[in-house]
Amino acid sequence: MLGLALGFSVLGLLIVAKEHYGGASITGGILGILLGTAFLIAACLHWKCCGQIRGGFRAEEVPAAEIVSEMRQAAGAICSF
Repeated sequence: MLGLALGFSVLGLLIVAKEHYGGASITGGILGILLGTAFLIAACLHWKCCGQIRGGFRAEEVPAAEIVSEMRQAAGAICSF
């Protein structure tokens, strides 16, 4: 995420510094800088809260036959309309 933050911020700064005719390029540059800032904040929150999340995600094994039967039931319900 730090790479995204740095990339968008640098790109936004380059757009603002190179400003061509009209305000559209400045608006795009400022939006790039703001997006880079948003990614930087998201990265900081991730680093701060990463250790506080306990348990995480758990994968559960489900037999293929059960998945197939549920898919057939769903298909039957859709086709009955």
